[in-house]
Amino acid sequence: MATRTAIPDPTTEPPVIRAEQYRVRFDSPQQVALCAQIAGACRYLWNHMLADCRWRYRMWKMYKIGPKPSVSVFTLCQRFTALRNDPDHAWLKAYPAAVVRYSLKYLADAYKRFLADSVNEGKPHFKSRHRTTPGFTLPDNVRLDGARLYVPKVGWVRLAGSGQYFGCRPKKVRVLKEGTERHPQWYTHVFYEVPADRVQPPAATGALGLDRNVGQATDSDGRVYTVPDTSNLEANIRSKQRKTDKARERSRRNGQPLSNRARRICGQLSKLHRKQKRKRQSAAHQHSRRMVDTAHTVVIEDLHTKAMTRSAKGTVEEPGTNVQQKAGLNREILKSNWGLLERQLAYKAGALVKVDPANTSQTCAVCQPVDRENRKTQALFHCTVCGHTANADHNAAINILARGVPLVRPARGVGASARRGASPSGTPTTREPGRRVPARAGPSGPAPVPSVNPSVYAPYTGTM
Repeated sequence: MATRTAIPDPTTEPPVIRAEQYRVRFDSPQQVALCAQIAGACRYLWNHMLADCRWRYRMWKMYKIGPKPSVSVFTLCQRFTALRNDPDHAWLKAYPAAVVRYSLKYLADAYKRFLADSVNEGKPHFKSRHRTTPGFTLPDNVRLDGARLYVPKVGWVRLAGSGQYFGCRPKKVRVLKEGTERHPQWYTHVFYEVPADRVQPPAATGALGLDRNVGQATDSDGRVYTVPDTSNLEANIRSKQRKTDKARERSRRNGQPLSNRARRICGQLSKLHRKQKRKRQSAAHQHSRRMVDTAHTVVIEDLHTKAMTRSAKGTVEEPGTNVQQKAGLNREILKSNWGLLERQLAYKAGALVKVDPANTSQTCAVCQPVDRENRKTQALFHCTVCGHTANADHNAAINILARGVPLVRPARGVGASARRGASPSGTPTTREPGRRVPARAGPSGPAPVPSVNPSVYAPYTGTM
């Protein structure tokens, strides 16, 4: 009897986790106060249990009696149950136990990271009321009715947002507060369990080189990813900052607290900073998603942003030069979000490869010689040997990809870039305006040139 071969059903693929952010709309001030109290209870429990863990460890280290104190989630939850039944902490029963208890998971995870890598991971620290973002987590049994969310002990609250995953199963919700005490803004991050057929899968193969510049990034396919223009926001921030500085100086000189007007300006300044942060984060998320949909592996330069943005002031004995110009360049580098983009690619891409950044902008992608004269301008690259002409950032991205190709492990499947044949869709402008590129020593040998689109080696005809 012939056996029938089963055809794989795409609907049986495991669901994927996707998150969406919504703004919370409360129906009454009592709901706002209850959310703030729940967040405060979570912060209190973190600090209390952290102090308890430190005390237990000191006692064990001093007397060496019994096993080493445990910091697992199970142990911390047992201590929370005893603490909640303590008459001195009976007020904890007024808040949902599962929500408050979940803060101990974050504490246990922090200890786990520290014990696994104490060199790079620091110890868990106490959470200050004024320096910690208030928030709490709904770990399970999330009740989401369309654009409404049920928060235990608080009730139903309305959500404002796109809601593209409404109807999918919510697994967890993170509620966070931004803004000031007088004008709080609450947001939720809802984690959905989305069917695989509703989500575009990332690329399963292919590699992409990325050259990060001031104000933009360029990949080896010629696409340009620009940083959002926040010049109007920055001008408004500088204006508000000057007003708050004057108000604080006047308050310090007179020995009086800040006026209501000054406090209102401080709130406006905080709101502008949050808006600027959201713009940059949104752009970084969109750019990184576009990259990982194009290629499985992303190759970037191993840039040390902290060293590159170091102040040029120098010392009294050896004062620095061009301090103002260097300070302006540092601001532009930090606004370009190199670190944020790298962190997002690290968890989104199939693989993230870092290569030596030396001479990537002075090496010809065709014949591989290194010559500082190849850079005619900041935007134009013209090889003095073979005559290859291209945009400087595009040429550098190809060199970055070539250096990372030997380090890339092949992946199965066909990537999105192979399916749709990605082509250049933008023209890079400048790398660092008005700044010459210093000459550096070249690599020990020529790097292999990856296979790219034919348009990569076409003469550059864009505007300068």
